Amino acid sequence: MPAHILHQSYGKTRVRLSRVQRQADRHEFQEMTVSILLHGDFDEAYTQADNCQVIPTDTMKNTVYALARQHDTTAIESFAQVLSDHFLEKFSQVQAVEIEIGEKLWRRMRFDNSEHAHSFLAPGGEQHTCDVVATRDTVTLTSGLTGLQVLKTTGSGFSGFARDPLTTLAATDDRIFATTIDASWPCVELDRDWTAVRQLIRSALLDAFANQFSASVQHTLFEMANAAIAVCQAIDVIDIRMPNQHHLLVDLDRLGLDNPHEIFVPVDEPHGMIQATVHRSEDGSPGEPGL
Repeated sequence: MPAHILHQSYGKTRVRLSRVQRQADRHEFQEMTVSILLHGDFDEAYTQADNCQVIPTDTMKNTVYALARQHDTTAIESFAQVLSDHFLEKFSQVQAVEIEIGEKLWRRMRFDNSEHAHSFLAPGGEQHTCDVVATRDTVTLTSGLTGLQVLKTTGSGFSGFARDPLTTLAATDDRIFATTIDASWPCVELDRDWTAVRQLIRSALLDAFANQFSASVQHTLFEMANAAIAVCQAIDVIDIRMPNQHHLLVDLDRLGLDNPHEIFVPVDEPHGMIQATVHRSEDGSPGEPGL
């Protein structure tokens, strides 16, 4: 054979994990991405098509979820060592293990200087926005915000929806609700302090998201718009877009473990996209969503 293996390794990357630790009066939430790389006696899988020493990468993924269920993950450094010890102790053909963990930072929402028990913000992605269209005779101004990423670990459900033979989704009255809020509103009075208005609207959006039960993303979107219009007389219309960013419960039954709504997989795509424009009614209350 004219060629030989100089070096080889393989593994599983971007194993995404979210975990809810449910305490009596408070939930802890953690989201991380794990990569595993194994070095060892795997040459013959390459050169001889012999897989007898190969640990399937699907097994590596399952190991992350199983060990997360069985061990504390609060310190990612400790959890990385739990994972590396597992592969070294379980498989004699493994000579070295590389574990990389990246943790997404979530911080609790605060209302009236108190931390919320189960609602969180992801800092860093939010932007404030504005759009001006001007001619020599007219100026129109739109203000808004994008990338306001929020999540709550309970207080959300989805049931009573239409079904057909292709519907497999199970109804639930308790699920993780995660979304990224994009909102905008026309600014009728150009000289108003729209920075202060934005903060007022933002606070109303977050309060409605965190503190009202969500029967659906649609329901929560309208209640958030309702709250913004009710608290801010400076706007009569608000447009909101909210993707439904799923966290799917991992099936640990097949691994011989229970999963009391603790271990989830965050999924970027596909996701639902919910959007509506809500206007103030003639009596001053929020009106029905428009297109």
